[in-house]
Amino acid sequence: MLKVRDLVTQFRVDDHTVYAVDGISFDVQERQLVGLVGESGSGKSVTALSILNLLAHNGRVVSGDIEWQGNSLRNRSQKEWTQILGREIGMIFQNPQASLNPVFTIGDQMIETIRLHTKCNKAEASEKAISLLRQVNLADPELRMNDYPHQLSGGMCQRVMIAMTLSMSPRLLIADEPTGALDVTIQAQIVRLLASLNESLGMSVLLISHDLGVINQFCDYVYIMYLGKIVEEGPPKLIFESPQHPYTQALLAAVPSVHSNHTYSGMVVSGEIPSPINLPTGCRFHPRCPFAMDRCTLAVPELYPVGDGKAACFLVESSN
Repeated sequence: MLKVRDLVTQFRVDDHTVYAVDGISFDVQERQLVGLVGESGSGKSVTALSILNLLAHNGRVVSGDIEWQGNSLRNRSQKEWTQILGREIGMIFQNPQASLNPVFTIGDQMIETIRLHTKCNKAEASEKAISLLRQVNLADPELRMNDYPHQLSGGMCQRVMIAMTLSMSPRLLIADEPTGALDVTIQAQIVRLLASLNESLGMSVLLISHDLGVINQFCDYVYIMYLGKIVEEGPPKLIFESPQHPYTQALLAAVPSVHSNHTYSGMVVSGEIPSPINLPTGCRFHPRCPFAMDRCTLAVPELYPVGDGKAACFLVESSN
């Protein structure tokens, strides 16, 4: 369905060229829920914005390809992008309240969106909006239609955004940290909702998150990003029970409840993620890696096959 191949996205920041995404490849298959994981600054959100052609004015995709349904999205006209975005690929963002217009009611915004993409009249669009709000488990949808965004909680606003996205019947939903601004209880409800929609509607989901518990519970396949590169990929069972890359092990070490019985639970990684303006040579994780060798400072490891997944680490290469 969605194929990203050797994607490189750069930004111009003052006199520097920053490679926020640097040669990544991944797939999202039909009806699949795929997780893209990494700490802040790893390039997850830039990847999503690159796919949707929504980069800031100083950013651009410089090489690689993005295929949707077998057709390249590179060099499409604005009209073609408009036809694809929303209708075929939808997106929800981290801060739902910022995505809604504060001066219009929920009903006005949903009705406008539905009529923009369908041939419904206003009454039909209103009925569809109420049905969609009910589908995303928003209580009292008829009443919520008359509310303004500031009258709803963050979780309720996120349900509204999901309903608006569903109104266009996308084949793929990209969810960029959809629970980041919500409290823990509501986070679980929203992700469970996305998983149920994935199953009931057959809609593929690309879930971008730093929450390993969520990724482990709901995703069919997982990609781990670090400083613009994918360093490990595989099914959740492999990633969470037998992680091969030291960075993946470090991420899991920070969440004891996920891995308390594993040998890497005591792993400590020093330092902070380097600036993308001054990237390390070789493996980008080597300045923080407790297993780094001289070779790691000189060469960039490829993604070596391991089990049902891959890991970009020379330790994996030597064990094969």
